[in-house]
Amino acid sequence: MSDDIDGTIPLVDARVLGEAVHRAFMPGGALEKATPGFCVRESQIAFARDVVEALQNRGTLIAEAGTGTGKTFAYLTPALLAGVTCIISTAGKSLQDQLYKKDLPALSRALKLPFSSAVLKGRSNYVCPYRLELVRSEGMLPEKDSFIKLRKIERFAQVSQTGDKAELTDVPENDPLWPLVTSTRESCLGKDRCPCWDRCFVRLAREKALQSQVVVVNHHLYVSSMAVKSQSDAIDGMLPQADLTVIDEAHQMASVASSFFAEVFSTRDLEDLMQELRQVGISKIRDGADWNRLYDNVMKGIRNLRLEASMIGLGEGKRKALTELPELGELYPAMQIIFDAMKLTAAAFRENSGREDAIDNLAERHDLITVTMKSWMELIELFRNAPEGTIPQMKADGYVRWIEATAHTLRFNATPLSIAEAFKGIREGEGGAWVFTSATLSSGKDFTHFKHELGIEEAKEASWESPFNYWEQGCFYIPNIPEPHNNTLEHTYNVVEVAWPLINAAEGRTFLLCTSLSAVKEAARLLAQKLEANGDPYPLYVQGDAPKIELIERFRQDGNAILVGSKSFWEGVDVKGEALSLVIVDKMPFTSPDDPVASARGDVLKAAGKSPFFLEALPEAVITLRQGAGRLIRSEYDRGMFVLCDPRILKKSYGKTVINSLPDFYRTRRSEKALEFFLSPERYAEGLYS
Repeated sequence: MSDDIDGTIPLVDARVLGEAVHRAFMPGGALEKATPGFCVRESQIAFARDVVEALQNRGTLIAEAGTGTGKTFAYLTPALLAGVTCIISTAGKSLQDQLYKKDLPALSRALKLPFSSAVLKGRSNYVCPYRLELVRSEGMLPEKDSFIKLRKIERFAQVSQTGDKAELTDVPENDPLWPLVTSTRESCLGKDRCPCWDRCFVRLAREKALQSQVVVVNHHLYVSSMAVKSQSDAIDGMLPQADLTVIDEAHQMASVASSFFAEVFSTRDLEDLMQELRQVGISKIRDGADWNRLYDNVMKGIRNLRLEASMIGLGEGKRKALTELPELGELYPAMQIIFDAMKLTAAAFRENSGREDAIDNLAERHDLITVTMKSWMELIELFRNAPEGTIPQMKADGYVRWIEATAHTLRFNATPLSIAEAFKGIREGEGGAWVFTSATLSSGKDFTHFKHELGIEEAKEASWESPFNYWEQGCFYIPNIPEPHNNTLEHTYNVVEVAWPLINAAEGRTFLLCTSLSAVKEAARLLAQKLEANGDPYPLYVQGDAPKIELIERFRQDGNAILVGSKSFWEGVDVKGEALSLVIVDKMPFTSPDDPVASARGDVLKAAGKSPFFLEALPEAVITLRQGAGRLIRSEYDRGMFVLCDPRILKKSYGKTVINSLPDFYRTRRSEKALEFFLSPERYAEGLYS
């Protein structure tokens, strides 16, 4: 490894490293000897060779590797044999845990290479000793049985080396107690003010990472760490300088980065701050102010704002760009009420400055929210002063501004139209070699969309098919039903009608993936009716009934269940074996035309004389669809059917791109052939090559 950072000297001797990698992967090599079930695959070896080349040239590699290729070993083996410092960013905690607890130890044993490694998760995954003491002293717990759980967390914090709440299985991951005993970047008191700094699990985790050769993080933590890395006192930025950065599940990185670089004012953030201020104020400096009154003033203002928002078309579930809200100015009086209440809160902060560190920290958070809210008030005032029914001229600064309304929250968003330049800055600051990998990065073998999103047009492209025999293991069925139109209820009815015989033939074991929450709700209702009428032969699980991880575990254990879900179940779900044998997608997962960010990005492309559909909407939909199809065949022994209830792909010009992007399943439109797949596998197999 070289200390040079100008890119002129190779990181590694490619010839020596290439030979070592070849020996590791070859038949009878270190990996086959030490790894049960290891299979020598040319695609995996080719992937590893390309990683060696990237290391030599400090280059950037886009590696699309189908399910079963073994991409983790392909990128880790060269990195470990080279001895370079490596950061791996994944899509979520389950993948982090698999890398850290399974893959890295397995490679260390196989290659006989000792190396230091660390896993970093977001702050909310670590117990905060200070906030734990604060909750205990306040005695304000969210539920009746929270005291017992609090005692478990206290005992855990006393003996744990990591403070990672995933290690405490006695307290559910979604328990309302956890947010009270973990911290956020905003609520952290920091080195100079926290009395528990020497016991801070977040600090310990990041300091360990700084000294490690291999660090495993998730996408959001990686982007935030890179963004604040220049702040020497910010423990969120403590990641080592990487010789190799691997972005695994890379198809999600642009979305995560876009979310991180967005500027948001959320009424929920303000509510949380006021709730915490009331609790801390009453327990620590009761005489400092009328904390209840300050809280009530802000909360009344927020409730009034939500009511006024609903009057101008921002009811629950709505997402609208400011260009669609000519009446936005009508929110100004309600915003002013909140702002006036916040002025009283700010005065209380000033009067109590220096009395309590926790209060001073809340004051800083309050100041940040005030600044963001004030900028939105100024923008809303432009609408208030504009001629009735018109949209004022807003500055073109590369952001699209939009408002989202949920059941209890209003979010005022400024989202970047592109994060390519920001991400390019991260890459230039980090240097070294880069690998972007996933099973789904292209649309019809075209990587243009992915490269453009992240600003990596110069990257080398490589793609390897899955080693699975999709033709024999799977079937792709497009049923004869009407094309989906704007009537979600009607289309969902058609989907369930065509799905029901297949579900029975598969004896449950089904994912029904929907493109909207309204479709999830309707499909669940219709399926519940059919199940009840037939004696409830299969368990039915619906997104939102329990945390995702819990629903998946129940589905896996039952072995004959039906699960209905939307976007969060399209990827990051691994159910091997017969428990999942049928995946049904209600229609092509195109972004809603009402999506304000997609619409604004489309307008930019239109202005440049380009096609938003073929450059943005279609590639994104294809990648999402490929992720959904990828839930089905997870090993060489799996067998299953993928059903797309959208006959448009057989008529539209983009249909060939969609079909050619999916695994090479046997394809049929005949319902009897689809049923035969489950009811008479031998007869079905006889027709595969006729």
